[in-house]
Amino acid sequence: MPSVFGKDSKRKELINNLHLVYEKIEREQSIPLGDFPKIERMQDILRNMDFTKFRPLDRRLIERIDKMLSEDVPRLMSMIPQEEHAYLQLNSQSESGNAPSGNTIFSDQQETPFSIGGIEGINAGIGEHEWIVERSKHEYDQVFVQLSPQNGKITGASAKQEMIKSKLPNNVLGRIWKLSDIDKDGMLDIDEWALSQHLGKNEWQSFMC
Repeated sequence: MPSVFGKDSKRKELINNLHLVYEKIEREQSIPLGDFPKIERMQDILRNMDFTKFRPLDRRLIERIDKMLSEDVPRLMSMIPQEEHAYLQLNSQSESGNAPSGNTIFSDQQETPFSIGGIEGINAGIGEHEWIVERSKHEYDQVFVQLSPQNGKITGASAKQEMIKSKLPNNVLGRIWKLSDIDKDGMLDIDEWALSQHLGKNEWQSFMC
């Protein structure tokens, strides 16, 4: 850390202008603002820190972590058997007491158009013959082609660079990726890509509401 940060005036200036630092990091590192700590909380922490003890930024380490998140983690996720996922989901429902009990009309868990938001947002298109994604698929397909797919698919790294433009938090983008990578091969074909964009669009609308 440069010695200038040892000066109290510069230290106070940095803390007071922390929002500018956030914006710079978001722009240069493509990190959504939703992934940053709350700015007031971070300012309180920094006021009690000795800036002279901060270590220089290790860019090689950041590159390795980024590679792990974009390539290694999706590859590991693809190794998890679908049967295990189904078992864990069923077990979780049983432990939380959400498993259906009895056969009355009020215990039926099937979604209907009369449910709250039943045919809106992520549920839009339920019961229709046309795949809901098709309505905007021509737009998604154009972006897919621009990402230079190889053998009909784009890599996780290529998809990430486009998906982070949505400014959604990384944990949300991670869930969208898992839902879209149907065959769990760590890449997306043109239909999987369209699905990811449809899900991202719905998530963004829910964030804005």
